[in-house]
Amino acid sequence: MNPKKTTITHTLTSYEGKVGFDFLGFSVRQFPVGKTHTGKNTVGKPLGFKTIIKPSKEAIKRHILALNHRMKKRRSYPQWKLIKELNPVIWGWSNYYRTVVSSDIFSTCDRHVWFQLQSWARRRHARKKRSWIDAKYWKQVDGRDTFCTPQGAKLRLHRDTAIQRHEKVRGTASPYDGNLLYWSQRLKTHPLMHARKAKLLHKQKGKCRWCELLFRDGDMLEIDHIDQNHSNNTLSNLALLHLHCHDERHSKLTKTITEKKAPKKQRKKSESELPDGYTQEQGDAEMAVSKEHLRHLEQEGIPLK
Repeated sequence: MNPKKTTITHTLTSYEGKVGFDFLGFSVRQFPVGKTHTGKNTVGKPLGFKTIIKPSKEAIKRHILALNHRMKKRRSYPQWKLIKELNPVIWGWSNYYRTVVSSDIFSTCDRHVWFQLQSWARRRHARKKRSWIDAKYWKQVDGRDTFCTPQGAKLRLHRDTAIQRHEKVRGTASPYDGNLLYWSQRLKTHPLMHARKAKLLHKQKGKCRWCELLFRDGDMLEIDHIDQNHSNNTLSNLALLHLHCHDERHSKLTKTITEKKAPKKQRKKSESELPDGYTQEQGDAEMAVSKEHLRHLEQEGIPLK
């Protein structure tokens, strides 16, 4: 092992001036607590400490600096474009840490983002008062000041991401026991599951709306808009489908639309329906002459019965 990349430490007591360790952006430590908050071992015996996993200080610092760097590079951007740039970064970072103790960290990050946005707005309007800047860029939404546009685009906060605790597997359940219903419904609590997909999984009871089969871990899931309007994201207009089911639905839908738009071909009469001695060409020519004659009569105002 490389001694520069390897550290011997203890997660509860100090060892060589260090406690706990950082791994993949997470800080893992154990804290001594009383009997009401202590963790327990496999037989229920109190341990006297509790394991706490949080975002590491280095990860928080990197995230705040990354947001600040994006804002400085986009000083000339309009507000809606800046929101479009920041929202995916904030949402992705929050989702990564939503399974650990992150509530206070999210609030701290939101406070830093607020100061950075204030700096961004003041630089754009150096001669305006703070009250004017706040009124232009911040609006009251659900009782709190929100960085948003009059058209409705708003900045997502870190604390908008709900903390999601790990849900233990029930009893002796196993992915190989054949209970597909339990495992398909358990997918909605997966830490990497999008909130909208989780709601649809719960609504559809773990089943695909197209093939009516239960979802399994590892399946590619996609959201389908029933009325084809991608701006209508209400749950009643959404359906969760397998990737291949989504492709099959759209291929059939496209074929149906194409058939409706295609001009209908006029059915030709069979030879048995034509008068004796008439060919198909003669019958079509006589029909065209009759239609032209009727059109002239209608133009002259002669009623046809």
